[in-house]
Amino acid sequence: MSTDMDIQSDAAQLLLQYKAPLYAYIHASVRNRSDADDIFQEVSVAVVESFSKLEAESGFFPWAREIAFRRVLAYYRNYEREKPVNPQLIAVLAEAAERVEQKQPVSTRREKLLECLDRLPEVSRTLIARCYDNSGESLGAIAAQSGLKVTAFYARVHRIRAILRDCIAQRLLEESVE
Repeated sequence: MSTDMDIQSDAAQLLLQYKAPLYAYIHASVRNRSDADDIFQEVSVAVVESFSKLEAESGFFPWAREIAFRRVLAYYRNYEREKPVNPQLIAVLAEAAERVEQKQPVSTRREKLLECLDRLPEVSRTLIARCYDNSGESLGAIAAQSGLKVTAFYARVHRIRAILRDCIAQRLLEESVE
């Protein structure tokens, strides 16, 4: 029979295992490090408190991500902030990230991402860096400061992400063939 201490230990172990993708999901949803930290703490407490309801450990990440999804929605309801990205889209991205994570360790993908970032033109590298610098600056503000209309800015960022995605896939493929 499992004790409360065993359950809490199992929950903490799984939280540590999935901390990076879970935190990334939350941060991508709220785009503010401080708020993401607060939400991650709330999610962690909720996960530990309701861990006994989890049916199988193999379903931990989708279950924890659903808790995070609900906390992100509550965050927007409570603070009535503009949503930078549709939370449903973030959920789909998180599922895709989980599938990728299971096939390729984060460290290898991160290494390839850094290689691909180095290959980008300076203006593209700077633009992407500003989008993910954790400053809490809205994408609309970044677009305006870059001298771009919001739609043009989103299109450019989308193209840069596609270039990075293709580059990473190509580098991983090359590595797996070697």
